[in-house]
Amino acid sequence: MFVKKLVEKATKKHTVGGCINSLKAEDVKPRLAFHYGIPPESSSLAYDHIQHILAISTRNGFIKLFGKDNSQALLQSEEAGPSKFLEFLDNQAILFNVTTQNRIEVWNIDKKQLSHVHNFNDEITSFSVMQQSFYIYIGDCHGNVTVLKLDHTLQCLVQMPYRIAFSESHCKSTEGGSDTAVIFTSPQPMAESKRVLIIFRDGLITLWGIQENKVIFVAGGIGQHSPQEPKIAVAASWSCAFGSKVVVGYSNGDIFIWAIPVVSDRNSEVSSNQKDLHSSQNVPLLRLNLGYKMDKVPIVSLRWFAHDENSGYLYVNGFNDAGSSHSFQVIVLNENSQTRTIRLVFPLTEPCLVVETVSFFDNQSKSKKNTVVLLLRSGCLCLYDNSEIEHYLAQCQTKSIPTLPKQLMVTLPFGNSRISAIKMYTSALSPMDEDQVFLSKKYHSLFSMNMNERDGSHQISTQLSGFSKAKNLLVTGHFDGAINFWDATCPLLSPILSIKLQGNESAPITSLHFDVYSHILVSGDQSGLVCIFFFKKEQNASENIFSFLQGKQGDNYTIQSFKLKGAINSICTDMDFKHLALGTDRGYVAVIKVEGTTILYQKQIPSQLYNGIISLQFGNFGQNGLEKDILLVGMEDSSVLALEEDSGNTLSANPVRTKKPSKALLMHILDASPDGVWLPDCEDISRESSSKQSMQKQPLILLCSEKAIRLYSLSHVVQGIKKVYIKKKLNGSCCYASIIHGPSLDFGLILIYACGKTEIRSLADLALLNQISLKGLFYPTLKPPPNSSSVLCFSFEGELVLVHGDQAILFVSVLSHREVYRHLEHITKVYMEDLSPQEGSPSTNNPQKEKRKGILGMIVKDRKGNKTKYSQENNVDTSNTTEELSSIFSTCNYSPSDETMTTPAVNADDVELDIDDIDLEDTKEKNKGLNFAALNKQKISKKLNALKGKLKSTIEEKVNTAEKNTFEDKAEKNISTIDQIKQKYGYTTNEESHTAKMAESKLKENITKLKGIEQRTSEMQNNAQTFSSMAKELLQATKSRKST
Repeated sequence: MFVKKLVEKATKKHTVGGCINSLKAEDVKPRLAFHYGIPPESSSLAYDHIQHILAISTRNGFIKLFGKDNSQALLQSEEAGPSKFLEFLDNQAILFNVTTQNRIEVWNIDKKQLSHVHNFNDEITSFSVMQQSFYIYIGDCHGNVTVLKLDHTLQCLVQMPYRIAFSESHCKSTEGGSDTAVIFTSPQPMAESKRVLIIFRDGLITLWGIQENKVIFVAGGIGQHSPQEPKIAVAASWSCAFGSKVVVGYSNGDIFIWAIPVVSDRNSEVSSNQKDLHSSQNVPLLRLNLGYKMDKVPIVSLRWFAHDENSGYLYVNGFNDAGSSHSFQVIVLNENSQTRTIRLVFPLTEPCLVVETVSFFDNQSKSKKNTVVLLLRSGCLCLYDNSEIEHYLAQCQTKSIPTLPKQLMVTLPFGNSRISAIKMYTSALSPMDEDQVFLSKKYHSLFSMNMNERDGSHQISTQLSGFSKAKNLLVTGHFDGAINFWDATCPLLSPILSIKLQGNESAPITSLHFDVYSHILVSGDQSGLVCIFFFKKEQNASENIFSFLQGKQGDNYTIQSFKLKGAINSICTDMDFKHLALGTDRGYVAVIKVEGTTILYQKQIPSQLYNGIISLQFGNFGQNGLEKDILLVGMEDSSVLALEEDSGNTLSANPVRTKKPSKALLMHILDASPDGVWLPDCEDISRESSSKQSMQKQPLILLCSEKAIRLYSLSHVVQGIKKVYIKKKLNGSCCYASIIHGPSLDFGLILIYACGKTEIRSLADLALLNQISLKGLFYPTLKPPPNSSSVLCFSFEGELVLVHGDQAILFVSVLSHREVYRHLEHITKVYMEDLSPQEGSPSTNNPQKEKRKGILGMIVKDRKGNKTKYSQENNVDTSNTTEELSSIFSTCNYSPSDETMTTPAVNADDVELDIDDIDLEDTKEKNKGLNFAALNKQKISKKLNALKGKLKSTIEEKVNTAEKNTFEDKAEKNISTIDQIKQKYGYTTNEESHTAKMAESKLKENITKLKGIEQRTSEMQNNAQTFSSMAKELLQATKSRKST
């Protein structure tokens, strides 16, 4: 009997879906519509000096882009990982991102898509992009330097034959060790095609001659270290625009400036005034004593920026792993740095990870201002006005008392108070005008240094004529008790109205409820204060239902207030807005008559574990032909109780509770159809009718906790009978739940988990319809406001708004048919096409010089006596430099014997087969018979398919190369003159045509061989299949003999 009942219970199906209008899978398409602000756990910065685009990478694999006119875009690859290096190719819509897995990602920031991924075999320890030439220097943990080239047409990386081996560049050691990794690689300014500076972890500084393929200059190294004080080089930067000085930071806090020889003429000879450098290679030019060594603070990063003709600024950053000791300074470097150190120590409360100097255009004056951006360890951005830093350093050189520059934190434009409660409303009556002009001046800039613009106060006080076309309304409550209204039609948010109560110190807003049609706003704060705002209706009706908010502040509404016991957690109203119900975190429920603001009753509901009220909802219940107006109370301990709406009397002796108390998130009455919901297994409560075929129509009650979802019958809850209709356990800890509906009154349930996963479920059977992961962008918690760092809300139409502290807002659309935000195409376009370098920033032919002028506008002249010589050297056309580098890097700079000596051992299975290694003649005698033990059909097929693929690609590549070479040979007419020109630029001459013809004949011979190989490959595959079938027959025959 027990087994029979168990089987019946297991096979019983609930048919709620026939009566509940539930969302379907095709109705749901969750997507991130827009990310506004700074992503959490930011770790690195990069800046395009021409496009004025700032990139921020995070430890979670996201990249956020900030461009002109408040434009923002978010990038994420499928295999996202923490970023190690981040660098732009200026004005080319290319961003390189090197992850900790040594994946080099090539991002097209115009299309906002990942174009290419290059997997590097070794650990990347340095990464340097040569601007305008599309070449990249990569230093690895073994001390080698690899050259990659960006194919701009295909937007992919190609490894060049040219490389710098550790055994050749590290002159003082022949074996690699733990301190031989490359920490810095950079082309020497004014000699990008001739010199590259390499600094190893052991402190050795090498100047490599690209054309000479050898070391030109060596400094530093093990000789400068003392056995009692071991140290390694950890950071470096050029400290001169012409490449004559480099500053190196060490793990023990030392900072040395080393002199580097410069190129004096076309023959790439070392300048005569630098010959004395070779006699004192281990003696630095200058040692900076900034207190890092005394405090035992290791250097983390060094950045140098030019200031004027004779000086520049060096930003020095240092901190230990624990972060207990940290210091961030900027010093002036000039010809008189030996006499006095002029510096500014930034008063930071936490370590700084990265510094970048950026240029943004002010929306009001259209003047370009330089801003120093500091990325702190917490992931927050700190701003300093560069002019204030310069003014402070200038005052330090006089007798006047310097004034510290102001520090500004990048936060959302909500003033000095964070958001503690939020509500989103959508107007269904106002059509969306996509052709409305986008005005960037209307919106706040996150990186503005204007205090009035940062808090948005100047915009709130003005009358916005364009608000008549607003579609979305966002209401925010703040920690200081203020309530703000925002036009969220464009997700950049434009302020409309701000309400701040006068008088005593205000408490944080904990709950909001806004009835758009009755023009009534209800707010509750942490102290229990409830305020009801009655907005005046305009005489002239407007098409927009939010138009009543356009009146002057304080003149378009009246306020009624009262106080309850405990922080306000829940607010709800009845259908006619006659009664208002409020619940507190102490378990108190109060019902207020809106007309006259009269408290009908206030009572405390006892609970088992949690005292708070999480949900309140008015409804009606019919029994024995009578209908009662009820108030359903959802407790925080997952218990549900029904009260009489007018008196507050309980309708049952005990509330409906779960077996194990768990924290509840949502309680909602499901009454989608006028007749209620079919319950096929609902028994008559009075048990007078025992017919199993009878069914009652009753609403359901949805109760969602952090561990499970339950459906109860409303009639059971009113009577205090605990009977779960459907229960669904959740995979994970849920933090937030809400009901959404589609265009045809079809409902759905949305759940947000602590891991960032968001699920949309059907209310018919609680089945999963779709999901989206916001991991790495949002961190929901179970803490109630205002203790939670994250605040979120859902509009009734399925628009999700998530606020992460004062750093970011996420706008997520759930339904597939709704597009409610304007100007998304404008505000997500960070790259400006056809922008000349003169429009973005002052430029010259030299990439390094262009970069420095884009930052601070001036180039430091290293030495007055060499200005003319350096200027002439700088006037070389960059196209010649690119061609020169192309001819050098396209050629292998090591002989095959050197390659064999320096190349590590390779697995025999991974060796590529060369066409010349294949002999089609059967020179060896074949073994007779079949060796079944050595036969492996899958292995043979795999090898043969791989061989065919390699051979086909080899045929196509060599055929294309031969046709190209043949066409070029026929086009040559003047042998003597043209050959000289071609030989000068590294091209093939007519004297080498014989070699090309030999190669062509060799290629034809190889093609014949390959065709024969392909034919024999197919024959071998057929033989393998025959051998396999014979082996199976032999095995079956052997088994049959053993069985007999």
